[in-house]
Amino acid sequence: MLGKLIKHELRATAHTMLPVLGIMLLVSALANLGARLMNGREVPAVVTVLFTLVVILFVTGLFAIGLVTVLLMVQRFRGNLLRDEGYIMHTLPVSVHAHIWSKVIVSTLWYALTGVTVVLSVMLAAMDIDFIRSLGKMLGEFAKLMSKDIKNVEILTELLALLVLGGLTASLSFDAALSIGHSFANRKMLLSVCVFVGMIILSQLTTVGLFNLFDWIGVNVELDAYNITGFMGTWRFACGVTALLMTFYGAICYGVTAFFMKRRLNLE
Repeated sequence: MLGKLIKHELRATAHTMLPVLGIMLLVSALANLGARLMNGREVPAVVTVLFTLVVILFVTGLFAIGLVTVLLMVQRFRGNLLRDEGYIMHTLPVSVHAHIWSKVIVSTLWYALTGVTVVLSVMLAAMDIDFIRSLGKMLGEFAKLMSKDIKNVEILTELLALLVLGGLTASLSFDAALSIGHSFANRKMLLSVCVFVGMIILSQLTTVGLFNLFDWIGVNVELDAYNITGFMGTWRFACGVTALLMTFYGAICYGVTAFFMKRRLNLE
């Protein structure tokens, strides 16, 4: 049933997300075309104005598209499970856990596609013969680097895994704040925002408090003592600690979301 929910969620979100990502790529292509037309040529003033507007739209889009994606995913979770649609969704023979995971998985997928779109947009806007040649050389060097040592492939794989885990954790934190805020009778969205800000502050204070506690009791991590030496050792240790912290935080957010959706559900 989880697969069906994911399929339905992808279809529902694609109606909005695909046009948004497509528009970003289109603006990038227009920015590139404008740069080619403006390169050392006399053009009418109206063309200059239009090109300037396209560049402003392109730069603004690069910074805004991530926020737009987050807001769309938040609104999807809120509208589909915590508002009027929730009366239908929660009558389906599906567990709360399946609902949560479908939203989290699809949200993480769109976050990843948004990141890829941003990279492609920058490349598309800067595309010319010299850029293509430079890109080809860079890709060739990257392929050589990956084939030269299996450790490089491991580093890349671990980095991608951390990015995916970060997307899952971020999605769970948004869902937890929404589920708490919407358990109240009034001002649900405002309270959700306040809860989210409080979660960020609490997580930061907790992290600082743990470091201070370890320092107070004299707990020091000597990497050499645990045979954690060199770049790979330090990288693996940092990845492990980061993954552990994100998993712990994500598990708490997941538990909070499941609890409030099961026990404190208050649909609008």
